[in-house]
Parts: sequence; structure tokens; C-alpha cells
Amino acid sequence: MRLFIATPVTLPIYGTIKNDLSKYIEGKWVEGWNLHLTHKFIGEDEPDKYKTQLKVKSKKLKVNGIGMFGDKILYLKTDIDDSINKEINEKFNLKNDKPFIPHITLCRIKELKDDYKDAIKKWENINFEIPNEVYLYKSTLTKKGPIYEKIYKY
Repeated sequence: MRLFIATPVTLPIYGTIKNDLSKYIEGKWVEGWNLHLTHKFIGEDEPDKYKTQLKVKSKKLKVNGIGMFGDKILYLKTDIDDSINKEINEKFNLKNDKPFIPHITLCRIKELKDDYKDAIKKWENINFEIPNEVYLYKSTLTKKGPIYEKIYKY
């Protein structure tokens, strides 16, 4: 089973962001119900190995701005540190194979229009909070996109 550990994100203004920016950014936009902040992508494994408690702080996570990874990914920035990621690696004996960059993917970009930077600038000061709930997810890949299912709450 394909697994990852993440915090779900409810973003009431996501439709507005998507409608505004899709005029300038073409790509695969994440479905609103699939928005999340990934703490750790595990990959193929048995879920029972990961059904044990983590020390999840009950504070809220702050989303503060919008950014891009090169010209490939449009995302929302978050202020979370990598303590959950470190604990996951240690508790489940996983490798820390790449640096933890907390973000919420909005779009996998295929093409950018000339004015995209100005359009994104309108959203650079976006600021809100989300509950820090952490789940083990199952990810099923389909032709229409991934289907994520919460299978365990930490």
C-alpha cells in the first residue's frame, strides 16, 4: 500500500485562488478535498507498522504566503518546523532522504503565462491557520488523479 503522513488542509478560498491564478498558470490543480501538508512520504509499505502514537503538538499551523519550486510546483508556505518529520524518521526507522520543506501543493505546473508573477504577487500575503491534525494516509493512483484516504489519526 502506498503511504504518507500528512496534515489535511481545508482552504475555503481555494476556489478563488485557483480561478484567479489558472488564467496565468496551466497545470494539474490539486482537488480541494486533497489539499494537505505532507510530513513524510513513506511509499509502498504495510500500514500497521505506522499505527503508533506520535508527539503531535496541538498548536495551529500558520500558512503565510505563496511560492514556487522552480517552474514546476505552486504551493502555500507554512511555518511548521521539522519536529514531526524527525520523529517519524526516528520512530519508524526511515531515512531523511531530502530536506523537509513544509508546503501545501496547489498546482503541478505545465505552462506559465507572461504575467504569472504579477498574479502570484496578489496572493503573497495570504495568511491563515489550520489545525495541526496528523494522519496516516493511503494513496491510490488512478488515471483521474490520486485518491487519498485517512487510515489512522496520530
